[in-house]
Amino acid sequence: MLDVAIVGGGPVGATAAALAGECGLAIAIFEARPGPSTQTRILALSHGSREILGEAQAWPAERTTPITSIHISQRGGPGRALLEAAEQGLPALGYTLSYGELDAALNARLAAAGVPVRYGAACESLRLEPEHATLALASGEEVAARLVVIADGGASAARIPGIAFTEKDYGQQAIVGTVRSDRPPAGRAYERFTPQGPLALLPVADHYALVWTAHPGNAAELLARDDAAFLAGLQEAFGDRAGRFESIAGRSSFPLKLRTVNTPVALRTVIVGNAAQALHPIAGQGLNLGLRDAAALASLLRATPRDALGERAMLAAYREARRRDATRGVLFTDFLVGAFADARRIPTWGRGLALAALDLVPGARRAIADRMIYGAAS
Repeated sequence: MLDVAIVGGGPVGATAAALAGECGLAIAIFEARPGPSTQTRILALSHGSREILGEAQAWPAERTTPITSIHISQRGGPGRALLEAAEQGLPALGYTLSYGELDAALNARLAAAGVPVRYGAACESLRLEPEHATLALASGEEVAARLVVIADGGASAARIPGIAFTEKDYGQQAIVGTVRSDRPPAGRAYERFTPQGPLALLPVADHYALVWTAHPGNAAELLARDDAAFLAGLQEAFGDRAGRFESIAGRSSFPLKLRTVNTPVALRTVIVGNAAQALHPIAGQGLNLGLRDAAALASLLRATPRDALGERAMLAAYREARRRDATRGVLFTDFLVGAFADARRIPTWGRGLALAALDLVPGARRAIADRMIYGAAS
């Protein structure tokens, strides 16, 4: 019998395993996809997440781009703010890297720690009993464990009695792609709030990763444009603070929703990452929150006697450890979506005043940056 069976080999599940991999426990990861990821999707990780991955010995430093400043503004109104790493006493506020590169770094660390990753091992059902949990895999194999960690985005958690999800549809689509400008990023990220939602540019080497939020009809129209017309629309929405946009590649879109679980624990089970809370990409909190889930779980795995893994006291300790950070992360993200996209809640001039105040008060800048980097765990 395993001590810990992790369902889902994405960054959150893999990080939890990497952090706990050398504490003498029998840990295995079960991943539905057939092999390591080759995704080129860009991730934005905070400096706090960089510290977590550094502790896990899975930080691919040479493949990352540091974000040394974040420029925040709104379209159609006054006010702007600038957050800078130097003011926080940090080398960077955050970093960008591809999903595949992070996956490769985590896999290398798991291999060194002797934690097996079982690819092509989709979990079809869970049987939870007071003494242990049993995974039923698509192959017909059954695996017993003292503790099951659900890190697969929520598909397995939905099968557990008593687990329910609350979902909020923002009525938005995120358009993503790769944008090049005539001006190098120089480590600066941009978050520009528009009436339809935030528009973000994240530095990746010599170009930007674009995340452009729009209403579904507008998103479809933008995606249908040729490159020149798309870039013209982007320039109109964003302005020239990042220079003149010269090319766009890899356009696609996905719907934006908030989904939260009613409790992150169940009998012999812990639910982490996107399986527990899937957030709007505004302010880049989602994966960073999930990695803090992984760090808190790994800390408990290291501190809990083997025979007590998965028991009620450990589950209660995890739930309490993550309650404040998870709740505030969800509320913070949801508030930003509404405050900067709905003039009925805060008018344009009110948002302008808030941005101006943020720019003028160093303590406020430091507090917001600290919240984005480390969450509300303390």
